[in-house]
Amino acid sequence: MARFTDTYLLALMAQASERLSSEFHAELARQGIPVSTWRILATLSPDMPATIGELSKSCLAKQPTMTRQIERLEAQGLVQREVSSSDRRQVKVRLTDDGRTLAEDLTQKAKVHEARVIDGYGASEVDQMKRFFADIVAPTPKA
Repeated sequence: MARFTDTYLLALMAQASERLSSEFHAELARQGIPVSTWRILATLSPDMPATIGELSKSCLAKQPTMTRQIERLEAQGLVQREVSSSDRRQVKVRLTDDGRTLAEDLTQKAKVHEARVIDGYGASEVDQMKRFFADIVAPTPKA
């Protein structure tokens, strides 16, 4: 008899994410880069400004935590905040040149890691997996 978590989709997804991410996260740790920093840089890359709320959702963090992280990255010169010209209440975060350079380097390493992870799967299988997960995280769930 199998354990419930051996066939429970959500448990399998969480376990797969942990297993597949751990190697890349170890690479980030060797470089002294927190996973949260990587997530922010990757979300803003290559030149995709985002609000704190958008970053919070994409990076799996609460807004107050994200605000502190953005303040830290701003102090490091990796991101900058800009007030929207059309709505002064809206603030977008964008990469600085240094942030873009670091994001490009990390993105290349992430692509190499992804290539190792998907090695052995066909292009159509990989495309199907990506579509499946993209559908799950899409803002409006499928009916």
